[in-house]
Amino acid sequence: MSTPKSASATRARLQRRRALLRTLKLWIPRLRFLLFAIGVGWLFVLPSNEYNKHTYISENALLPGQVNTYYSWPQVHEASVYRDNIESISTSSIERTAYIENELRKVGIKTETQNFTVNALGKDIIILITDGGEAGVQAWLEAYHDNPRSDIMSSPLFLRSGAIQAAVNLDLPGTKDYQVLGIFYEGVNGQLPNLDLINTIVRIVRISGRIPIMLHDTGHVYWANDHGDYYSSLYNLMLTMKYQALGHSTGSHGLFFRYKIDAVTLYGHRMEASHQPFMFLEIGTAVESTFRSLNNLLEHFHQSFFFYLLPSPEKYISIGSYLPPSILLAHSQSSKEPKIEQKFPTPSPFNRRPRRILFSLTVLITTHATGIMIFFMIKNYFLLNKLASLLFIQDYFLVLALIIFILIKVSFVLVSIMESRAPTKNQIAHRIEKTNDTNSQDRPQQLEPAADWIILKCFTLAFTGMIISCLSVLNFSLAVFTALIVIIPFSLFQPHESKAIRYFQLFVLCLISPPGLLLLSGVDVGNFLKSTLMEYQLLGNYIVPFVCCLYWPNVLAYTVIVQAPIK
Repeated sequence: MSTPKSASATRARLQRRRALLRTLKLWIPRLRFLLFAIGVGWLFVLPSNEYNKHTYISENALLPGQVNTYYSWPQVHEASVYRDNIESISTSSIERTAYIENELRKVGIKTETQNFTVNALGKDIIILITDGGEAGVQAWLEAYHDNPRSDIMSSPLFLRSGAIQAAVNLDLPGTKDYQVLGIFYEGVNGQLPNLDLINTIVRIVRISGRIPIMLHDTGHVYWANDHGDYYSSLYNLMLTMKYQALGHSTGSHGLFFRYKIDAVTLYGHRMEASHQPFMFLEIGTAVESTFRSLNNLLEHFHQSFFFYLLPSPEKYISIGSYLPPSILLAHSQSSKEPKIEQKFPTPSPFNRRPRRILFSLTVLITTHATGIMIFFMIKNYFLLNKLASLLFIQDYFLVLALIIFILIKVSFVLVSIMESRAPTKNQIAHRIEKTNDTNSQDRPQQLEPAADWIILKCFTLAFTGMIISCLSVLNFSLAVFTALIVIIPFSLFQPHESKAIRYFQLFVLCLISPPGLLLLSGVDVGNFLKSTLMEYQLLGNYIVPFVCCLYWPNVLAYTVIVQAPIK
């Protein structure tokens, strides 16, 4: 039996707990705006030279630029002869292949030609010359590792050299000299090579060739000890994040990552600026020195970072420095709790409010099932194109019409069900009157159940925050862009009595939906769908399943929320 003293202590503890909960409920919704502002501001701090660090070689065995190279003018002359002979050959890839294979055999290199359909030498060095761009590289990788993953049909390979440590893709268009060497390093789904590989190439190019470097094709040229200004660093980061978010590989090197092979693409740029041109001598010396440094390794790259951002060739931002902004952005979603309030004439220290979560979970599951259905429709885009051609409809219009019909039908059905579940004003007044008659001041009062849209919004916000948090580790750039797009609408939008505000909210949700984003970007929808689906089927790009199965269902859930009855 409790004493008056223990009862008083228990009552005081409960009062302190209630006061703390009231304070948290008051400040947590406001805190989300502070977290959002800090997260966005942190992103703009990343390009600052004072924030990021100098790159360095973690693998001591590489010894970049400290080995003897033997590539000289006789080899430059031979390379020029090969180039001129290839130019004089017919455009037939068969004739070019036969010539290249014959020349390689003359110098004692074992060669093999692999045939593939989609619309190899000294120790541990493989020379890969492909036709068909990335499809040819993918066909060779699948055959080399005897691991077919795509729809490419190719002939088998018989020459192998064991595990591949690294790859350098040389993309040198044309036949003239170049002024700048561009480095492309992003792979499929935002994968990156080990930072030591990039640092080694940059160091060798600086020492042996004295070639100016450019990240991607931004136009900002970096010389030795040049870290660029803030705006060039910001532009480099934005371009990298764009490639990573879309899951595009910036070159054929990106196909090697799924086989645990670090790779980069070196691209020869011609610029109008009066930079000293470099020729085969500088390129050959840099490539030879890179291979000799890689030959010093006894195992795969593992000492340096696999998760980083490069504001300039000799500056990097580690995962520990760039991850906090995305976590703050994700937490600003989950910290938002819709306010549930109902005033009673008789105060009570304990009130109970039922929360019907089963229906809200059903709505969320339904929207994601709809997203999966849309994904399979887009996945069969090429088959639907054939049907559209029979009906004399432009390719992607049929797919778009079917998707819009499904979305409208699902949202209409869900909103109708929510309206049928909402109590009328007479029912609410009757329940409140009954509650006031049956409950005294000391008894807990049975409050009205929380509206379905409130519970659905809580689940959607929490699920979106979880997606952003998990995605920030796998693909930081995609997580950041997703957060910046959805945080403000998802935090502020809810049912409103004004039809104009409801229509405005629906309009904004249509803009941040995948079709709306495509229209805002100004890309050709048909070509974008074709290229993205080809990357998904051949290269494993997961942007399509992510958008259809995770991003779009949450936007669809919010279209149901803003149309739901307020009570």
